[in-house]
Amino acid sequence: MTHASRRIIRWRRHKRNLLKMERLYQLKSVVAFIIASAGGAGLVPKAPGTAGSLIALPLIFFTAPWALTTRILLWIGILLAGVWASAVVDQAAETADNQKIVIDEVVGMGIATWTAGQNWITLAVAFVAFRFFDITKLPPVAQLDRWSKKKASEAVASSYGWSGLGVMGDDVLAGIQALAVVWILQWFQVIP
Repeated sequence: MTHASRRIIRWRRHKRNLLKMERLYQLKSVVAFIIASAGGAGLVPKAPGTAGSLIALPLIFFTAPWALTTRILLWIGILLAGVWASAVVDQAAETADNQKIVIDEVVGMGIATWTAGQNWITLAVAFVAFRFFDITKLPPVAQLDRWSKKKASEAVASSYGWSGLGVMGDDVLAGIQALAVVWILQWFQVIP
């Protein structure tokens, strides 16, 4: 075998490997987008965050009776998947907290409704409280949102290390604020 033919064979292998990597990257991006957009809820043209919050309700309702450990593991898994998917989508789209990413709203709703069980009144109150805190971004949510957007835009420029964490952070905090409202209303027996 000549030197030229060996170079051609190596070049063909290299090209095949590049094509495989490209296909894997495309698959990774598609999976990340499906997760980040909460199965497409983020594609709703108006109020995608509200759509993401609504899409979370059936999951919340049906998992409410699960054992505490199982629920915690589920929501940690969704949070971690959201961090990864948000970072991948932001890097691919070269954005910082892309509007189509709504998995953060899903996780925020999961937190806000933690004590709601399967009671639709409490779920509705938690939904309204979460949307209020997510939209108005009262302190410290606003500060975390600014910090996360800054970190996400820096991360897009380099690697996506902080990007996903930043995207998810403000909604986690808004979910905690909404959960506090739900707890107070439950404590005073305003809602079940």
